[in-house]
Amino acid sequence: MRSIFVVTGLALTAALGGCATSVEDAWTAPGWYLEQPRALVMAHPTYLAGPYSYEECETDRLKAPRPDRLMCTNRRAKPSET
Repeated sequence: MRSIFVVTGLALTAALGGCATSVEDAWTAPGWYLEQPRALVMAHPTYLAGPYSYEECETDRLKAPRPDRLMCTNRRAKPSET
């Protein structure tokens, strides 16, 4: 029974880590970025797209399958991962 939880936890960790977009890869210029926040503070948000104007960001957010899980944030400077 315990091994099922271990295998499930490892699979979930690999899946979440595999789709994460780092700040260095996603941030290119100041503007509005579409991001998926994480429940844990240690797990940084995933940056999906940007930079946009606010209207463009909201339009793309509403086109997503689960827009309630995404948010548009205004990033004026490159966020740090620490």
